[in-house]
Amino acid sequence: MIPPVRRYLFLLLLISTGTLFFRLGSLPLAGADEPRYARIAQEMRQSGNWITPTLEAKPWLEKPPLYYWITAPFYSVFTDETAARTGNALCALLTALAIFALGTRFRSRHAGFLGAAILLTSLGFVGFGRSASTDIAFTCCLTLALSILAAAFDKDIGIKVLAAYVFLGLAILAKGPVAVILAAGIGLLAWYVDERSVLPRRWRIVPGLIITAAVSIPWFWLAFSQNGYAFISTFVINHNIARYLTDIHHHSQPFYYYVPVILGLIFPWTGWLLMLVKSPAGALRRWREWDPRMVFLVCWFLFPILFFSLSGSKLAGYVLPSLPPLALILALRLDSQEGRLRPAVITHLVLSALMAFGTPIYFYIGYGGNWQTGIPVAAAILIPAAVAFFKGRKGNFAGAVRTTAIQGVLIVVALALFAFPVMSDYHSTRDIALLALQVRKASEPILTYRYFHHTLHYYTGYQVTDRVETPEGLVKYGNCLIVTNDRGLAGLSGVDYSLLGKEGDLSLVRVMGKQ
Repeated sequence: MIPPVRRYLFLLLLISTGTLFFRLGSLPLAGADEPRYARIAQEMRQSGNWITPTLEAKPWLEKPPLYYWITAPFYSVFTDETAARTGNALCALLTALAIFALGTRFRSRHAGFLGAAILLTSLGFVGFGRSASTDIAFTCCLTLALSILAAAFDKDIGIKVLAAYVFLGLAILAKGPVAVILAAGIGLLAWYVDERSVLPRRWRIVPGLIITAAVSIPWFWLAFSQNGYAFISTFVINHNIARYLTDIHHHSQPFYYYVPVILGLIFPWTGWLLMLVKSPAGALRRWREWDPRMVFLVCWFLFPILFFSLSGSKLAGYVLPSLPPLALILALRLDSQEGRLRPAVITHLVLSALMAFGTPIYFYIGYGGNWQTGIPVAAAILIPAAVAFFKGRKGNFAGAVRTTAIQGVLIVVALALFAFPVMSDYHSTRDIALLALQVRKASEPILTYRYFHHTLHYYTGYQVTDRVETPEGLVKYGNCLIVTNDRGLAGLSGVDYSLLGKEGDLSLVRVMGKQ
């Protein structure tokens, strides 16, 4: 018989194969960050300069280098998209395994497995795990650090606790000093709430912070040495202090922004959160009697949300560190089979039904009338939710939970199989960029007309010459290739051009200028 721990690990690897690694590179790099971060990792590998990240050979000092360090080696093994995302997918898996270990220590292997499975089937966590960004590497390192510190609740684990500070240093190298702010805020809040806490002594804070400094400070010093005040002004002032205090990067959102974000990130487990509601008034009045470990998990969940709710800039990825503790909190309740099962499965079915019925509409509106693309995705959402509902109504608690986990896997698989081919035409320019390189004549410039997209620069090898806004601005280029959207194409009246190809709402045209 397979030992339980191996069986659980095998199941987690099986789940992650479906949610994190299945067709990982099938969706082209999309958005603004993915192509830039992927290119920076490539340039770091090619140049051998592992200190200063560069984009088109120019310093790119917005983020620390951990994502680039993790990603660069994969370009020796995989193609562009897979290489750019594999490191993050592994970080997501490692985060889930940390929750498995912590849940095992707090309660049982089954509780740990549930926490990890909830995390690996939450669409928000999976989405970040399948993307090229700094958020998941940061979340991974911070989760590892806090999981080790949380292990000190049961007993003093000695110098083993110092490993937490190594991961805290790596978290700083993933996203910056905010790692220390979050860790300190979570620890201080837990210490304040739980007056019985002996954590300050068990955590060995002073030698631990020395280790954190030893891990993180060398890169900051070397980056400053290579770039001088530009590093201070760009990284420290602009992308940390000003980003938090102001809306300088135009990411302003209302204070309550992260409430719906968290509910969306943890779908399809959103409805199951009702299991956490038992007797709210009584529970809150007795908060000083809570298990200290639960107090820590709740503080771990709440503090990042509160901290970033006060920020002038808000993005969904900022509260990703709150998902691992939330998954474990829910798992501990599900493992005890306490809570409101019937309201939970009803809410789960209702939310799933709304999501399923809205999916074809979403694809119809946002993807050129392709409502059919949403049908298999809607089926992957609705059918398992209905099964979970009927299992829950019959009191089959474990069956309803398992079906929800299967639902998360099926949604990701359906998206990868049916939605990604359509989405790639609207969120990336890979095909039209490759076509432009293929049909381009010698010395013929590639331009964008009333349009801009970072992926076009990436997939053309940063050979886009200029962005033009008026027909008159095309005159100086003579014959040229233009990538534009439908609005831009309509604005080419009076210009002699031929259509060479389409991708989504984009067109590649050749403008015939003066000979």
